[in-house]
Amino acid sequence: MGAQFCSPGHAEVMMSFTPNELDGLATLDLKSSYPSGGNALDVEMLTGPVASACFLPMSDLLDHFELQDATMQECLNFCTAVHRKTGAVRRLHSVRKPRRGELQEQLKAHVLRLQDEKCEGLVRILEIYEDVRSIGLITEQCSGGTVYDRILQRHYFAEQESAVLVRHMLQAIHSLHCAGLAHGLLSPDSFRFQSDHTSAPLKVVDFGLELKLRLAEPPSGPRSDDQPHSACIQLFQACHIVFCAPEIFRQLDATKAEPVKGPKIPLVSSGAGRAKPARGSALDFGLLSEQTLHSRADAEDFGLQGFLARADVWSVGAIAFLLLCGYPPFFAPCRQNVLSRIEKIDFSFDPPFWSKISEEAKDFVQKCMQGSPNLRFSVTDALQHPWIQSLADTSPCGSMLASFAVNLRRFYRTSFIEACAASSLASKLSYRASFELQQQCKNADTAQSGFLTSSDLRQVLHNLGHNDVAEAIGACFARSLRQPGESYLDYNAIADCIRLRREQLLEGEIWEEFRSFDSSLSAESSFPFLKLVAFLEVPAIKSMPEREGAKAGVFFSPGSLDGRGKSDFVGLVTELLRQLRSAVRSAAPAAATCAGEVAAKPL
Repeated sequence: MGAQFCSPGHAEVMMSFTPNELDGLATLDLKSSYPSGGNALDVEMLTGPVASACFLPMSDLLDHFELQDATMQECLNFCTAVHRKTGAVRRLHSVRKPRRGELQEQLKAHVLRLQDEKCEGLVRILEIYEDVRSIGLITEQCSGGTVYDRILQRHYFAEQESAVLVRHMLQAIHSLHCAGLAHGLLSPDSFRFQSDHTSAPLKVVDFGLELKLRLAEPPSGPRSDDQPHSACIQLFQACHIVFCAPEIFRQLDATKAEPVKGPKIPLVSSGAGRAKPARGSALDFGLLSEQTLHSRADAEDFGLQGFLARADVWSVGAIAFLLLCGYPPFFAPCRQNVLSRIEKIDFSFDPPFWSKISEEAKDFVQKCMQGSPNLRFSVTDALQHPWIQSLADTSPCGSMLASFAVNLRRFYRTSFIEACAASSLASKLSYRASFELQQQCKNADTAQSGFLTSSDLRQVLHNLGHNDVAEAIGACFARSLRQPGESYLDYNAIADCIRLRREQLLEGEIWEEFRSFDSSLSAESSFPFLKLVAFLEVPAIKSMPEREGAKAGVFFSPGSLDGRGKSDFVGLVTELLRQLRSAVRSAAPAAATCAGEVAAKPL
């Protein structure tokens, strides 16, 4: 991830306007954004009652909704769904079930809890569908665009408006935390405005489920081909991890062998809301009450609520950093360098870009991004900070420096290219071909830096015959994203994302073949082992390893599957994908080389 950031001396991009010419963000009525008398959905979005808290069969989803192809800007596992009868536009969030049965039950209970909550800062879950491999959440569609959209369409943007946006984010996650829930991996893409109206509330539009499942479901073994079924793709995207708290990565390292157990010391609030280790006698009923509430919240959020809540504050601090200078706090051209800087809490307020930013804003960022979660602000602390309370009224007047818009556009462009390349190539490349692309990128990287410019990546794609993807990347430089300078892209991170997306496509193919093989099994959570063995002889399944790049004559083996009784589909597909990874890496020298390098620091 990276971009060549602009210095304040570049040509003026953001024009200067008088204060009374401000529109949009700075004139938002924060009090009206979250109605005190009820949820804004009740007024604008919903024309009928929310579906009762139950799981509908996934086979009914296409009967009820028309699913539109996901755009390049859509996050993985999200797409637009249009109700066939009413024409209502909704959003579908697909979540892969974890392998372990108890985690599947936890996931279902958690989803029902999310549907039952009426958090003003969280999108409503309207219907829930499921089959043996995934859960589909139909949520309201927030049509007002992202934070990036709101900023980049404007000619004038001031520090006060950054404070407005950050306050909106804090209000959104405050309602989430008050309900005993947290996210854990917030980024600017996690938020959408409910509508185009200037006073529309900003809402959290995903639930952090992939991260929670990844923390709760470690890899099944130490080998590089042992990967959890619930892999979180955001952890492989450099433009997402720049907003992630360091304790998340430390916890991921700790859960390679065991699932996360939740914080060992319960956190209780004191005074202004700053968390500290719980102390007191057993007869301290006020303390006992708070501990009980935290324990209950942890049980309802995979045991992670207290842990993830402080990570949310870190993420808001990192987003605030971006909204004040145009680039993220841990800028580096490749993922491993980003992770290293996050671990060291290595960020600074470089004078050229921060010369017009108030000391209160810098203090807010520092308090949100303390390395120790116990020293970090809570959401309540953050909302009470003077910079948020006064909406930066001590900041210098006038628009941001010209470099702000240039840098923000370049970062947004880099994140777009990162997602666009992975999404497009996953449907075009076999598993083995993704390693060959990675090797070609490595060959083009003569300095062995771990990254290429966007122009270099386009050339590699042209050389491999993927002209359409190369042109799509080129289109990112057109229209509103056009700015001088290059974007720097971590090709190893992109290759990882391609393979994760490819695995999900292959899982979908296996599922369709599974349903065709025996329709009576499609609604079952488990099936007889002998039928599993017969399923591996289906032509499309039998040929899959060779199609994906394994040696000729290599087939899936039932030997590693549970032959003692019945097997479930999630266990089946997890084992088949593990065998596929191993077979491809054995067949291709480039795959083995790239896999060995990437496996040094798996997420």
